[in-house]
Amino acid sequence: MKMREEKKEDFEYIAGFVENVFKGTDYTDGVLERAVVAEIREGKYYVPKLSLVVEDNNGEIIGHFMLSRFPIGGRFEDKLLLLAPVSVAIEYQRQGIGTAMLEHGIVLAKEMGYGGIIVEGNPKFYNRFGFRRSDTFNILAPEGTSPEYLMAMELYEGGLIDVEGQVSYSMYKSLT
Repeated sequence: MKMREEKKEDFEYIAGFVENVFKGTDYTDGVLERAVVAEIREGKYYVPKLSLVVEDNNGEIIGHFMLSRFPIGGRFEDKLLLLAPVSVAIEYQRQGIGTAMLEHGIVLAKEMGYGGIIVEGNPKFYNRFGFRRSDTFNILAPEGTSPEYLMAMELYEGGLIDVEGQVSYSMYKSLT
């Protein structure tokens, strides 16, 4: 298994990969996640060093995730990251690949000096990495989202101390 930054020549493959991974879930057909990946890459919050793939021993992409800068109320974009989406090939799920990706991404984000990460997802999965309800950091879930599903983690003590406000995904057409 090898982890590396995504390359432009990977983009088309990753688009289909992400859609196919999410198509296999109960809650989405994968089209939204595919669109979000494209919008993040095309926007000003994209961080190439934090958009990574995992390859198997044959060089086939079996995992992908992105951490992108994320503003709240037009502020904090250099302090806060959004984790979305995290994709692992169905046949490789529950083998520690998602865990390895997140742990590596967290280390890279710390090294780059970011204060924290937010994610919307399953608390049972993300809590084990140190994520907790974002409202404990005064970061409020978007309207219509249950607060238990928006989580945040500090990358160092006090990393989110002055970050506050309500999350909005309005910069991404596919999420509004």
